[in-house]
Formats: sequence, C-alpha cells, structure tokens
Amino acid sequence: MKEYLELIRQRPGFRNLWLASLVSLLGDWFNTIASMMIVNRYTETDLAISWILIARTLPRFVIGPVAGVVADRVNRKLVMVVTDLLRAGIVLSFLFVDRPERVWMIYFLTTLQFVMASFFEPASSAILPGLVEGRKELMSANVLRSITWSVMLTMGAALGGVFAGIFGARAALVADSLTFILSAFLVMNISYHNIEGVKEKIAGGYSQLVEGFKYVLDQPRIAVLALIKTFGQIGSVDILIAVFAEQYFPYGKEGATSLGIMFGAAGIGAVLGPMIANRYTKGDVGALRSAIQYGYLLVPIGWVLIGWSPNLWVVSLGVMVRLMGGSINWTYSNVLIQTEVEDRILGRVFALDLGMFTLASSASIFLTGYLLDTLEYTARDMGWFFMAGSVIPVIFWWVYQLRISRTPIEEEVRS
Repeated sequence: MKEYLELIRQRPGFRNLWLASLVSLLGDWFNTIASMMIVNRYTETDLAISWILIARTLPRFVIGPVAGVVADRVNRKLVMVVTDLLRAGIVLSFLFVDRPERVWMIYFLTTLQFVMASFFEPASSAILPGLVEGRKELMSANVLRSITWSVMLTMGAALGGVFAGIFGARAALVADSLTFILSAFLVMNISYHNIEGVKEKIAGGYSQLVEGFKYVLDQPRIAVLALIKTFGQIGSVDILIAVFAEQYFPYGKEGATSLGIMFGAAGIGAVLGPMIANRYTKGDVGALRSAIQYGYLLVPIGWVLIGWSPNLWVVSLGVMVRLMGGSINWTYSNVLIQTEVEDRILGRVFALDLGMFTLASSASIFLTGYLLDTLEYTARDMGWFFMAGSVIPVIFWWVYQLRISRTPIEEEVRS
C-alpha cells in the first residue's frame, strides 16, 4: 500500500487522473443501479436489460478505432474534459424517462453516454505513461487504477443501491451528472509530457486508422495482448446479477439491495485479484503472463458457484471469484500493452483492445438475454453453460505460454 500512496503523493498529474477516475466511477455505479431500476420498472422482459447493457458496450467497438486516432492526434487532456462535460448533460436527460412509452430514450441516451466514454477511455489509458516514470511506477499506477475501479464498484454499487433505494433512481442520476463535472475539473489540472517529446503527425486520420490495424496485425505478440480481455469475455454476469436480484433474491425496493450486494461482491473480487497477484509479479513480464493464466482459471470457478447458487451469498461469492480473474487479466493486459507499444500509436492499440472486448461483451450480453428470454434457460443454467465456455481461454493461454517458453527471446522479439 505504501508504494501506491507514494505514487499519489509524488506524481501530481497521476493524482488528478486517479481522483477523476474515483469520482466518475462512483457516479457510474449510481447510473448502473438507476438504469436497471428504470428498465425493470417499465418492461417485463430479460432482453430489456440486455439491450441497455449492449447500449453501454457496443459503442466502444463501433467508435473505438476513430477514438483511438483522436487520442493520438488531439490533446488527450482536452478529449477527456470535453467528453466528461458532455456526459454530465447526457446523464441529466435520463430524467425524462418517466413512463413506458419513453423507455426507448434510455437506450438512445445510454448509447450517447458511452460514445463519449469511447473517446475518454483510450485517451485516459494513453496519457498514463506520461504521468509516471519507469515500468515499476507504470505497473503500480495500473494496479491502483484497477483497485480504484473495484473499490468504486463495491462502494458505488452498495451506496448506489442504498441511495437509489431511499431517494429513487432520479436522485441517483443527478448525483452521477455531478461526478462528471467534478472529474472534468480534476482533469483540467493535469500537467503531463508526451513520452517522445513531439507527437508525430501523419497525413489524415484514415491513414492513421489503417496504420493502427497494420501495426497490430504485423506483430502477433501485440495482437495477442490486445485480445486478452476479449478472450475472457464469455457470458454476461451483469444480466445474471439483474435476474437474480429481480427473480430469485429480491431484497430491497425493486431488488436494489440485492443489486448492491452482488455488484459489491464483484468489486471486492476485482480488488483482491490484482492486489494478490501483484505480490508475486513485481513487474516481471513472464510473471505477468503467468498471472493471466491464473486469471483465466478463476473465471470458470466463479461460474460454477453462480450455476449452483442456493442463496444470495453463494451467488455473490461466485461473482467475486469471476471478477478476481477478470480484473487480473484487465490490469496486466494494460501493463503489457503500455510497456510493449510505442506512445505514438498507443491510443489506437488501446481503442482496438477495448473495441474487440466490447464486441465480445455485446455478443455475450445478447446471447445471455436471448437464452434467458426466448429459450427460457434459467439464470442457474447460464452459470453452468458459461463455465464450459470459459474453459476454452484457459486452454488457449496455456498453449500460448508453452509456445512462448520454447521460443528464443530474439525470435519472439522479431515476431
């Protein structure tokens, strides 16, 4: 913990970025609880939750490549401030969704909100190496950001569930809007340097877009790193949380308390995953890859517990274990990308990384909703189904690790 406190104290630019993430992530989980409450209130189909989650994820795939070019061509701090302020206004517009006939608005506004997030996230990830010094600080910064996301998932989900349960979804949406305004103020005060000194200018955004794809395709090692998150995105735990809260364990107003408990468990798991793994990796590339193997292994274990689910606490434990694995892989894939990829193209690689992840996530969300709603699978059935699918990435990464261990370092670098 001392290394994280030192990083916050000694790197003011990173401190502001971290604080901005802290407050906006808190608001994000208020928004998640409020949106699910509104959709559950005005609709009667599990696919309704699927569509709102798709609206939160698919824009990153559609907009991601363009957003990556913007992150590499435009001042990254400016991109983050503008998108924060736009999201503050968009979130307030959710207040107009006050009857079933207006439910379509929540899908439209959610899509707009996450179009803005699609520009913010690559810029945020790409600016980070310029706010710290060396691989050790970079790894600590990524772990701290992952821990922050996880703590805010725990606190935000718990507080959001309690807040929305007491004051209602509308008050939670207003609180979310205010967090975006505060985040924009904090980002405005970031000072950072571009690692390579001068940002390279390439003729035209289209050529930069093509260059980003070509860069990844020409280097299989980078392509694999950019797909780590995607490989682990089998099944939608968010939809199952909503279903368990509404149909199995509906504690609190409209299941808000159950939502808060399960999302809180997810946050605890996401905190524990990288914190435990970080004690053994110490920034070593080989150790990071091994940690990813364990991350993949935790995912099907979590799905087993969700499939069993005799009560809310076992479901929450399964969600926690599932998120431990996902958080390890998210954090360490970011570290490996940031250390292996040139700064001039980092935004585009992160946009591709997030884009492929969200495409897989959207497909998983739709499949989960379809199986629940159309084929009438139960939430417990889905846990077992996704457990079987999650074994595939475990095998893939194990085979990849064997290949890497037998490949001379010089050959790996050339590849």
